[in-house]
Amino acid sequence: MVVGIRVTSVAEGSPAECAGIRPGDVVNTVNGRSVRDPIDFLFYGSDTLMRLGIRRGDRWLEVELEGDEDCGIGFEQMRLMSCGNCCVFCFVDQNPPGMRGTVYFKDEDYRLSFLHGAYVTLTTVRDADLDRIIEQRLSPLYVSVHATEPSVRRTLLGIRRNDRLMEKIDRLVEGGIQLHAQIVVCPGLNDGAVLERSIRNLGARYPGIGSVAVVPVGLTAHRSRLFPLRPVHADLARAVISAVDRLRAEFLVETGEGFACCSDEWYIRAGLSIPPTEYYGDFPQIENGVGMVRDFLDTAEGLESSAGEPRYSGGIVLATGVSMSGYIERFARRLRERFGLRVRTVTVVNRFYGDSITVSGLLTGGDIIAVLKDAASDETVVLPPNCLNDDGLFLDDFSLEDVSRAIGTRVVRGEDDPVATFFLPRVCPHTRGPHLERRE
Repeated sequence: MVVGIRVTSVAEGSPAECAGIRPGDVVNTVNGRSVRDPIDFLFYGSDTLMRLGIRRGDRWLEVELEGDEDCGIGFEQMRLMSCGNCCVFCFVDQNPPGMRGTVYFKDEDYRLSFLHGAYVTLTTVRDADLDRIIEQRLSPLYVSVHATEPSVRRTLLGIRRNDRLMEKIDRLVEGGIQLHAQIVVCPGLNDGAVLERSIRNLGARYPGIGSVAVVPVGLTAHRSRLFPLRPVHADLARAVISAVDRLRAEFLVETGEGFACCSDEWYIRAGLSIPPTEYYGDFPQIENGVGMVRDFLDTAEGLESSAGEPRYSGGIVLATGVSMSGYIERFARRLRERFGLRVRTVTVVNRFYGDSITVSGLLTGGDIIAVLKDAASDETVVLPPNCLNDDGLFLDDFSLEDVSRAIGTRVVRGEDDPVATFFLPRVCPHTRGPHLERRE
């Protein structure tokens, strides 16, 4: 990995500006330690006084800077580590041609796992990387396991060698790193007895491995010449739920924790009720679709106690994917009956990836436009928050503004909290700020 990180911005009046640091400088060392990325900078710069080795053009400078996580320096984006696997179920390979280049980049970066909860296979992690993870306490990490048996894992990941996953996991756990694992179930490859053995092997590492998320494989309509995979049907969904529930019962007796959880999609495909809140513990893998529906339902239950004035005065259109459509319709009914809001729902079938893809996070701007052309000019269209990236773009490069222009009405991105999406914060009559309940 390249040593040195380039400064892209320096905040006005910050310790960095006072120390004379400029955009364009390259920070090579902090307190005598080489730095490769902002994580190194924060870790080695935790002292009260930092000594930075800086390259400015062809000059080398040493600068003293007060130690502070917010010292005012903005760094260039990290150069991401890429994935060398050929996973038979890789979603990146199932994207159609013609999309922006970033959609086709396969990342395999343990730093992103620590910073943002991205899942990594650890196939290319070296001993030096493991040392760094342990030294810098990059915890928790999120690991794509899929199978603990080397032969099955090789097939799933499209690799030729045993990548010693369990040895790496043991080393990290012994080093005090918390891990959360996921298993993407591909029918006929890693379900049944293979799935059960994988969960048991991971459970033997509890509490170092804090949870296992079991999720179904996602198959798009763009799989020509890819590894033949079977879709998940209702019978398999019920079988997987039953197997995981059986193992959860054992873990509860042994450890007091359920450990393994099925993602929401299994219950939706099986036609079963979403489990209660306690099933998910502290929701460690909610971003992986494990407990997202339950969290939505629980938050919606508190509408009466937390809702302030309605945020929108006109009509509201709730756009949703197929998986959540029933839950969103019940929520909309409640908004109509309890609060008098003029709200309706629209289910967006995924034509871009194929109708087997039913989650809202993979909806595209083009599909949304196609089903919302009848929206009235006085209606506000509220979209699921996870169908847009951090730049406000859909997977097909449409923006909110593009969709709004195409359908002729306002389009907004909803909040993760459904109460905040539709209501302003409640205001206490004796203060000017949001009302907070007093906790004894």
